[in-house]
Amino acid sequence: MERYSNPDNDPRGKWQSVSLSVQGGHGTKSQFYQIKTPSGRLVDPPSGLCWRFTKEKLEQLIHDNRISFGPNGENVPRLKLFLSEAKDGLTPHTLWKAEEVGTTDNGKKELLSLFGGVAVFDTVKPIGLIERLIQISTNSKDSDIVLDFFAGSGTTAHAVLDQNKQDGGNRRFILVQLPEPCLPGSEALKGGFNTISEITKERIRRVVEKARNEGTDQLQLESKASNRDQGFRVFKLSSSNFKSWNNENPGDAEKLGKQLEMHVDHILKDRSQDDILYEILLKSGYPLTTEIEILTLAGKKVYSIQDSSFLICLEKSLTLEVIRAIADQKPQRVVCLDEGFTSNDQLKTNAAQTFKSKGVTKFLTV
Repeated sequence: MERYSNPDNDPRGKWQSVSLSVQGGHGTKSQFYQIKTPSGRLVDPPSGLCWRFTKEKLEQLIHDNRISFGPNGENVPRLKLFLSEAKDGLTPHTLWKAEEVGTTDNGKKELLSLFGGVAVFDTVKPIGLIERLIQISTNSKDSDIVLDFFAGSGTTAHAVLDQNKQDGGNRRFILVQLPEPCLPGSEALKGGFNTISEITKERIRRVVEKARNEGTDQLQLESKASNRDQGFRVFKLSSSNFKSWNNENPGDAEKLGKQLEMHVDHILKDRSQDDILYEILLKSGYPLTTEIEILTLAGKKVYSIQDSSFLICLEKSLTLEVIRAIADQKPQRVVCLDEGFTSNDQLKTNAAQTFKSKGVTKFLTV
């Protein structure tokens, strides 16, 4: 806050000034013009730059006393940013000094410390830099989502977790990283990391584990931070878990027979329950961040969504007992594996009737 002062006794309180110019390639013709200072001096935008605002907008700002021309009215104009209007976070500055946000050397040292001295990544953004961006662009009181499409070593996730720890925020992050192979002979490959995405995941695991260990003593993670879920989920883009129906040559009896035979078992062999679960959730309109509780009903695993309003059972051997136990939870929707009824049409019919009697509005099999 030491940057703020009020040399002209502006009734809006303390302010600081920032540059009025931006990169010339980012502006339009209306942002290239001369500004006349109160002393009569004509000022052009710096070489290669243009003014941040159009001339019309600038005149409005001058009329509202939001432009500073210096104590004698002859300096290059600058925009006044008021502390009273800064809300949560920091007012962004054009210049961020290394001692404030760190350097790539700091970032590399931070990563070395986390990985026990192994240089798993060469060029690393400092945590302080990303934290500064988070402070400016997010609110600790909201569940903001920070998205990084080029995750690299995972600095963004590290910064989000650290910032939440500092101010009790509940920010979340989404990282995207292709499984690019680590270079032959690299320290990362020697350390057991085959791809960059493996480094990303391992860094987040270590940051979370470190926070949990620290939380047992000096941090305590009290109040609203105490119950925060510090885990994360990893998803890989893949094809559907269900075999697609081929509509080509519908009149070909032989090909139709093969299609029918293939769809007797229509789920791909190498897919897990989690794979199927998340595809069902996505196709049902639920986000990947949906909270999932695992229940054990009549000896079978059942996934509970939104306080059991939606129950999913992907067991391959269903019984009337588990059907009744699911129905007793009084969900609105139920999804089961078709394979779970093992061609027992009577059990499937009984299931439909049991769910209907308990007020289940939708029962589907996949």
